[in-house]
Amino acid sequence: MHHGGFPRRLAIAAELLLAAAQPMRAAITAVATTPTSRTVPLARASSVSLVWNVTRATVGGTGGTTVSSLSGTFRAGSVTGVVIGTVTRSLSQSRPLAPITSFSFRESLLVPAEVVFRAHELGADRLFYVRTFDDGTGAATGAIELRVTGGAAGSYGVERLALTFENGSVIDVAEPEAELRAVARVTFSGSGLLRAVWEVTDPAGISGDAVLRPLVTVRRYVVARGSIELRSPPLPTHLTGSYRVRLRVTEPVPGFAAPELRYYVQAGTQARVSRLHVPAPAPGAVLHADTRFVWQAVPEALAYRLEIFDEADRGRAVTGVVVGGERTEAGLSVVSRGHLRPGRRYVWRVRAIGEGGRILAESEPRELFVP
Repeated sequence: MHHGGFPRRLAIAAELLLAAAQPMRAAITAVATTPTSRTVPLARASSVSLVWNVTRATVGGTGGTTVSSLSGTFRAGSVTGVVIGTVTRSLSQSRPLAPITSFSFRESLLVPAEVVFRAHELGADRLFYVRTFDDGTGAATGAIELRVTGGAAGSYGVERLALTFENGSVIDVAEPEAELRAVARVTFSGSGLLRAVWEVTDPAGISGDAVLRPLVTVRRYVVARGSIELRSPPLPTHLTGSYRVRLRVTEPVPGFAAPELRYYVQAGTQARVSRLHVPAPAPGAVLHADTRFVWQAVPEALAYRLEIFDEADRGRAVTGVVVGGERTEAGLSVVSRGHLRPGRRYVWRVRAIGEGGRILAESEPRELFVP
């Protein structure tokens, strides 16, 4: 027995020496994060807790293995995008050698406000935090997606949205093929991402039943409390008729309905315009909240447009209202009266609009005083 065991021990030793001499083949086969994505606000720092899950496969070799990552980088837009920040903290773990070895690295990540804003300046609405893990024989890379959204301290919102045409009026008449644009002035609280859509109707009629269709989508970052001005693309003027246009904000959702503008594209050649009789208010009247503007009905009128002009500039309507052809009176809403300055005199008139935006009749201009 004693002599028989010696050759066996020699055989085992030879096997161990052979295994030690065999080269080890290893590879990091996967780097993933839990969670795979997170949202981060614009204009303030935030923390993200994540776990790096690294898988390593081994063929041959003995002993243990170490996987490490020396640093992480923030990149704008994609995993291979521009580097906009660096984290110098290293991660490292050792495990006994096995055919498949799993490593888990927990990391509490601080996302600096300046890094998020740098991504915004580059036109990216997301950034990626990227790490490369190495085991000494090879390396692999993983990343977590950080989507920019929301506002500072959760206070981001739309407080006000004012809509006019470029000339400052809230109603307008354009010649066919003329260039016409709307302007939105949006007031915010906090900071965040604005998403909105400019929408316009086709001139299916003047009753307002036409469906609003998208013209262009707007995406803009707003930093700190304040206002921004957004101009619409050129509005359609190739067909005569009545149009409605608005800027519909989809993020953050406002707590009020989107205001609309109405404009008319009139026929290239206008027929003679009749005189429209307006019984009230009298010339020089004082405007009150309950003031009613009254006019005489015009046959074939599809709508009536009340226009109020600054006395010093009668070429530009500063406010007004459009009503259907069945109406013969109207008042000014709080929003419409908000365009008028106290202590000023204004001039008003009413126009009757017919098929194709044609002006059928209009009243003589009358003065109005805003107390």
